[in-house]
Amino acid sequence: MEGRPVTEAGLLDLEADRVEAYLNILEEQAADRPDNIPGSPDEKLVALGLVRVEGGEVRPTAVALLLFGKNPQKFLPNSSVKLARFKGQDVTGLILDRAELYGTLDKIIEDTARFVGRNMKVGGPIKGLYREDTTEYPIVAVREAIANAVAHRDYGISGQKIALRMFDDRLEVESPGGLAGPVTLENLGQKRFSRNPLLTRVMYELRLVEEMGTGIKRMRRTLAELGSAPPTFMADADSFTAVLPARMMEETKPNEPEIAPEVATNSQTFEISVELRPEYFALMRSGLNERQARGLLYARERGRLTNKDYRAINSDITDETARLDLVGLVDKGFLVKFGDKRGAAYLPR
Repeated sequence: MEGRPVTEAGLLDLEADRVEAYLNILEEQAADRPDNIPGSPDEKLVALGLVRVEGGEVRPTAVALLLFGKNPQKFLPNSSVKLARFKGQDVTGLILDRAELYGTLDKIIEDTARFVGRNMKVGGPIKGLYREDTTEYPIVAVREAIANAVAHRDYGISGQKIALRMFDDRLEVESPGGLAGPVTLENLGQKRFSRNPLLTRVMYELRLVEEMGTGIKRMRRTLAELGSAPPTFMADADSFTAVLPARMMEETKPNEPEIAPEVATNSQTFEISVELRPEYFALMRSGLNERQARGLLYARERGRLTNKDYRAINSDITDETARLDLVGLVDKGFLVKFGDKRGAAYLPR
């Protein structure tokens, strides 16, 4: 289903800027990739499996619409995601918040992280002058759960959508379609099989997933780092559900300790002060990783950011990690890039 042409759609239903950005990403990668086949952008999209030519007409595939479409749900109505926050521990409780998310899959992943961020508790003990903020769920695990769901759901099942349900004690992400291929609940996270290999490949190239086949492991690790119980999984012939247990905690008290913000004298010693911490954690709840949140605050305080600055304030990262993080901040609209390569600078919007 993922690679079939959507006959009702045309190239004008794709965001040209997003497609161009994707092709540019591929051009920066290894020279032995299929995107390096000579030809026009349209010919490259055909080679990549994102468009098909039928009867002389160029039609986008389902994957192209899911990742680059102007309005994917116009053609794939089951690709939206339904979210709800219930009071209590089952669906009979009062619905405190609800939403249905539309748009491309990257937007849905980011909007899901924001929904969970605004509906989960944040708290932590005071140690000295600082509060060590903790959350009910690690946003990395939430992003992995929803990314896995949109990447591996069965898009051939009509009338069913991915559903995220938040309760007082857990978060559930249910996706249409049971486990595929040789994957079972017993070997989940060890055996790899993709129902939608084209979709997962492009999501990997767009860095919507870190590494193919490692999402379950990352969920387990980040929950353990937070001090939570491990995730559990349920599956039948019609659906797959990932369950993230909430970290039991007290809600944040309103009395934050007063302390003047620390302003670093150079990029090597930039610190997140108490005054900046609410914004720092809000950025991570919105879907940024810790490095990106730190880099964005640095850019806002200093007025600009370079790749060298980014690597200095986020120690022990590779040049490629820094580059991809900065590309993500630009793509999400947080930074604007000026200049090229080593002379590039990033300014906050």
